[in-house]
Amino acid sequence: MNFKALLGKPINIVMVVFAVIGVVLLSRVIVQTFVFSPPEQAVVHDGEASVHSQEREAKKEEKKKDSHGGGQGEGEEPEEGIHMIENLVVNPANSGGRRHLMVSLGLEYHELHVKEELERLDPPIRDNLITLLAGQEMGVLADIKYRERIRKSLLKAINYYIEDGRVEKLYFVRYVFQ
Repeated sequence: MNFKALLGKPINIVMVVFAVIGVVLLSRVIVQTFVFSPPEQAVVHDGEASVHSQEREAKKEEKKKDSHGGGQGEGEEPEEGIHMIENLVVNPANSGGRRHLMVSLGLEYHELHVKEELERLDPPIRDNLITLLAGQEMGVLADIKYRERIRKSLLKAINYYIEDGRVEKLYFVRYVFQ
């Protein structure tokens, strides 16, 4: 039998149409599963702030020991506030540049000198945050269940740079994944 003879029969045409639809649906499921879903063991790396993070922590502890606590300064009270890091745009790992994440962060601090350090160290902090976010898979960045891990990882990376004091909370002011 030749192909033209098979197409003339209505039952064979229906079978061919269903076979094509089945192949299309199956390929969609495969692409969705392997391309757009997070890996089973999705990990947000907390320790990527720096190779020298232990040294930096030791310096902070030493600085605390060396400082002499003389009570409250006259007229000096810790000043609270929120420092903004606007519009971090990254392409996630393995996205081939087809997807991007735009994030704006609010960093809550309770001491005025933390604000000054955040302003002074804005470029290296932004660079580190971009590197951390760009290293994450699309599925991790898109899935809400990983959001708290991402928040903790970013907060740890930011506090790595702060010599005295720390950022207390990190808020996602904008989180757009396309």
